[in-house]
Amino acid sequence: MNRTNNAAYIAGIVAGIAGLLVFLALHALWIVPIWFILPVGQIFAGGGGLAVGWAYAELFQRLPKRPWTVLAMVGLISATLLPAVVLAELRAPVFTVTPTGPVQTVATPIIVARFCGDLLATATIVGGLAGWWLGRTRRAALATAVAGFVFALGPGHNIPLIGGTPGVGKEFAIMTVVIGISALVLVEGHAWLAARERRHAILDEVAL
Repeated sequence: MNRTNNAAYIAGIVAGIAGLLVFLALHALWIVPIWFILPVGQIFAGGGGLAVGWAYAELFQRLPKRPWTVLAMVGLISATLLPAVVLAELRAPVFTVTPTGPVQTVATPIIVARFCGDLLATATIVGGLAGWWLGRTRRAALATAVAGFVFALGPGHNIPLIGGTPGVGKEFAIMTVVIGISALVLVEGHAWLAARERRHAILDEVAL
């Protein structure tokens, strides 16, 4: 495990937690506060961020240089979720909003099937294909497939549930901001950590 990869893994964890905090803040301001999920959410966000950091480490040499790296990562993450977004908008909504609250309009097994097939499966497959195309290795394909899965399970988990509902605009706006902030923290965090590791390596060589 080299130092560059270590920097990507750490930056990924930080980016995942940063994305969670942004999501919770926007959700509280724009929809309803759900801060109670923060303790458990940090664990899942950190683990998901680690997976994204692994994918970033595998693709790093094939991505454009900063500042375009952030846009490339935003595009890559968005591409993994796009099929799920399209399918959610094409299908009948799973909930109808009434004055007394949301009412489920689709059978639970169908909702589960959409969540697993339309979201998790498509994000995993598209992520893997993107990793293979960019990284040209099985390891890169595996890393981006896992990253696509965890990103769908995390920030993208509401996609099959909100398609065709009045809340879709807010949720997609929040998700866009979360993806952008997460990508920015990942790229800039990795750059800072990698530079720090290089400085330490030089100092270690001089000390010898």
